[in-house]
Amino acid sequence: MNKPLDNKVLGVYGQRLDACDSKIRFAAKAYLAIRTIVSELEHGEFIYFDDASRLDMSFYTESFLIFLRASLDLAVSAYYAYFSAKTNIDSFNDFIKKFGKEQQTQTESDWLPSKSREFWSGVYEDYATEEFYTWTHALVGKDKSMSLRDLVIHKQSVIVDTYIDENDKGRFFIGLTKDSMGHIMPWLEHTFDKVQIVMDRVKSDITDAEKAYR
Repeated sequence: MNKPLDNKVLGVYGQRLDACDSKIRFAAKAYLAIRTIVSELEHGEFIYFDDASRLDMSFYTESFLIFLRASLDLAVSAYYAYFSAKTNIDSFNDFIKKFGKEQQTQTESDWLPSKSREFWSGVYEDYATEEFYTWTHALVGKDKSMSLRDLVIHKQSVIVDTYIDENDKGRFFIGLTKDSMGHIMPWLEHTFDKVQIVMDRVKSDITDAEKAYR
């Protein structure tokens, strides 16, 4: 940061960081609840997936998606406000599209910490890929398709059910697209870890900028 933020931007920045802290904790709470259910029921070939457990799994899985996406939006919008002194970006989608446009036009933005360009390039590659349904696609979506989080909010319930794997063991799966599914715990762990890496980068860059300013 080259100069102190004005009061308006500072207020928005602070509010978004505070809200981000709450949302990531909500997502973590949902994640732990899912892990508890899976550890209690994923035994042997048959999973007794009764109505109460099905309701709990759907509730916590959708909560996980919604709150994790909210934490991502708030983190990057606070990050952008801090380094650009502007508050016109309030979602991860807008943030990563702006970064991608600068990449494609080879524009060197004056707001982004130079040491983090490679990191955000990697995040943008995840967002731009046409291959597997990545963590960014699940939480944020793409230009021409809705995210799993958006589908949950606007169109349908998340698909969580059981299957028997190649070792004849009952497993829980989450439907990622109409044509693909994933074992729920590795997918949740991977998605949560990816968002946590973004959070760590946001925190690290702001902390370093604060130290340099002082």
